Amino acid sequence: MAPAALLIRWTVALISLTCRWHIVRGAEHAAALIEAGQPAVLSFWHDRTFFGARYLVRGMVSRGYPVTILVSQSRDGELGVKLAEHWGVHVVRGSATRGGAEGLRRMYRAVKRQGSAVVVIPDGPHGPKGKAKPGALVLGQMTGIPILPMGFAARRYWTLGSWDRMIIPKPFTRIAVVIGEPMQVPREFEEEAALAVEQQRLEGVLDALVQEAEGGTE
Repeated sequence: MAPAALLIRWTVALISLTCRWHIVRGAEHAAALIEAGQPAVLSFWHDRTFFGARYLVRGMVSRGYPVTILVSQSRDGELGVKLAEHWGVHVVRGSATRGGAEGLRRMYRAVKRQGSAVVVIPDGPHGPKGKAKPGALVLGQMTGIPILPMGFAARRYWTLGSWDRMIIPKPFTRIAVVIGEPMQVPREFEEEAALAVEQQRLEGVLDALVQEAEGGTE
């Protein structure tokens, strides 16, 4: 494994092991999907990627629940591939930008052919922060699977200087997890504006989950 991947891998592992993880609410929603082998679109805000990645690996992948992520075909994407493969997460290569059609097709095939859950970060890969793009909703609509929204927070943390102000928990802090009820996306929208309404609904749900998680760190 490349030095950068090793450094990230051990940093994530060491910080996570020292922290106290607490599921405030919603563990039953994830458990039901795992028990039924039901794929879902797993979604959380980009600034919570550290928490989301660790929770998915320890709470879902380790229990035999297949998870797929989309990684760009750029050279930078190789780092993500190495980390994902080490953690047992499936990878499909493709673009999430330029409309994202290629990435959506590959994620769709992962759901339909492998029965895998897929990770879609609504405001990724480049923002705007906290604004949901249609990818998660379109994928839920195409596949008929629900979106499982998640919120994470830490009592003490560092904030990076990235566009999303990525949050990294400090060692030995308390981390709270809130898992929302699965959201089913209508297979057809009666009005053209309905997709925008669904995007706002997803934003509201994710914001509320983060707020609840922040309260759970006390």
